[in-house]
Amino acid sequence: MTDISVDSPIPFSGDPLDYAENDRGPEHLQALLGKTSARAILLFKGRIGIGDGGRPHRIHPSDLIGHDIMSPGPIFLGMEGKRPLFAFSVVKPEEFLPEENFVSLRGIGGNLKPTDLAIAGRAKSLFAWHFTDKFCIACGQQTVSRDGGVKQQCTGCGAESFPRVNPVAIMLVSDGDRLLLGRGPGWPDGAMSCLAGFIAPGESVGDAAVREVMEEAGVKTKNPRYLFSQPWPFPAQLMIGVALDAVTTEIKIDPKELEEARWFSREEILAVFEKRGDAFLRLPRQTIAHQLVRHWLSETA
Repeated sequence: MTDISVDSPIPFSGDPLDYAENDRGPEHLQALLGKTSARAILLFKGRIGIGDGGRPHRIHPSDLIGHDIMSPGPIFLGMEGKRPLFAFSVVKPEEFLPEENFVSLRGIGGNLKPTDLAIAGRAKSLFAWHFTDKFCIACGQQTVSRDGGVKQQCTGCGAESFPRVNPVAIMLVSDGDRLLLGRGPGWPDGAMSCLAGFIAPGESVGDAAVREVMEEAGVKTKNPRYLFSQPWPFPAQLMIGVALDAVTTEIKIDPKELEEARWFSREEILAVFEKRGDAFLRLPRQTIAHQLVRHWLSETA
């Protein structure tokens, strides 16, 4: 029988690094780059360079000397024990690995060790922030990286900015031994997942969960309960898993949000997870939706 326990840590979480937030001065970072033990992982257009053994390829930062790298230059991810770990976004990936070795975390995420997945996700999110937020929100002047890539400072007014994380409620909606799952516009036929939506300013996680289920599927819910969360680096969401009890069960979808939504029985869902049923496509294991459904299956066993 399939193990239906939740993965620990949740994929993309459990980052083992010490971020060394209070020790990121320029001179100290330069010294860390020169340490014999220092290592760097490589990205190209948001994809991670994978080396032998199926792990993120690591090189010494000095191996980047003479090669083109994207702004903001090296990002200091943190200390891995006594080893400084950096990330670089390269311009010519073939100078380090065959370009096909730079792969999307969406595709390979389920095959990486949890620690590798968490580290790669952190690097991807930080680079995405630097690539999109290049100008000061206060005065419009260009910003520059500070503190090893975890802060930006405006070259005009000096204002500081920090990486943005977007909170998303993702809902495990149950009605006894049934779960509510839905399919978003443009998703493949048969792809179903938990409903989800961004948390609005001034809104609690529980309020957002109740509102989103009503808006998307027309189902009234109650008793929101936090389960667990997941950093999701596409580009920088924080997925917050919330369990809800259905008050009503009639579904009326918002076609702008969903193409389909329906209730699935526990037996239908278990059959999908045990690969003996095809009521819907099995959710990728690295997603929080997969983990939420596994949690529900284990709790209702």
